[in-house]
Amino acid sequence: MRQSSRLTKQIYRSLFLSLQADAKKFPGGITALAGVLGMNPTTLANHLNPDHEALPPSFSVLLEIIIHCQAKATIFSLAYLIGQATIDVDLSLEQTEPKCQVKTFLSLVASTSTLLKEGSDAAQDFHFDASERQKLRPLLLHLMQITTQLYNSFNE
Repeated sequence: MRQSSRLTKQIYRSLFLSLQADAKKFPGGITALAGVLGMNPTTLANHLNPDHEALPPSFSVLLEIIIHCQAKATIFSLAYLIGQATIDVDLSLEQTEPKCQVKTFLSLVASTSTLLKEGSDAAQDFHFDASERQKLRPLLLHLMQITTQLYNSFNE
């Protein structure tokens, strides 16, 4: 079992590189993060290093690192392993009340309408030029964010 756990760091190297990079960005780096986690800094560094033979961090330590570091690169790498992608959402807008869900839905409809109009206008020549893509990109991202927030509110 120990050998396969060590291989995990090599098999999922890109994930561990992201985790290591996110940990290094923590104020004070891995040493400060280890202090917050109540761990030895060298031990934590070895757990995160995909080239070191130390075992990977436990699931609970991984979660703590993700939370403390706001480890977006790690989460993106993790999601990508199963063909998913992540987007930023405004958690302050999370509402589960039926009235708020309806408001979010109407916002989704309005955003979809705007995106479809702008996209249809831009696609008339069967090509999206750079300025059209630049205009559509934030509209598409906003639509994805609202959709995610609405979907999440239905799950609670």
